[in-house]
Amino acid sequence: MEDQFVISQVIRADTVDLYLKGIRDKRHLLDTLIEKFYAAGVIESREEFLKAIYEREALGPTYMDNFIAIPHGKSKTVKTPAVAFGRCEEGVYYDTQLGGGIVKLVFMLAIPGEMSAEQYIRVLSRLARLLIYEDFIHDLHQAQSYADVLAAIKEGEKKLS
Repeated sequence: MEDQFVISQVIRADTVDLYLKGIRDKRHLLDTLIEKFYAAGVIESREEFLKAIYEREALGPTYMDNFIAIPHGKSKTVKTPAVAFGRCEEGVYYDTQLGGGIVKLVFMLAIPGEMSAEQYIRVLSRLARLLIYEDFIHDLHQAQSYADVLAAIKEGEKKLS
């Protein structure tokens, strides 16, 4: 399953929204991206996946500073590994037990329940390493289409090789 989770291979056009508008708060943001997973057939249950997201949030915040959050959940409701991406130019407050902050870029990861903890950590580490590149973040802010997002991810993944 490790090879299944190359980010550029599991992010799909139907799980990307570059124009999130009217997002009121963290819960609304999570629900919006979870709905994308549900509509794409990635998850079987919105409620179970939201529960997995909040269980993970209880272990530590997924707000990464720099206007970025990486909410993720591991659950048996996940049928196939996937990444959703949302951009909210006006920003939304992403509350955490440590305070949180404004988020404009969100990567949500759907992790199948059978994925090993080691594989899960590798996936998160890979995405976190991508997010240290300022040019990658800049490209995400400038993206006008799914193709632009995919190109930015692929270019970033080359740097990780």
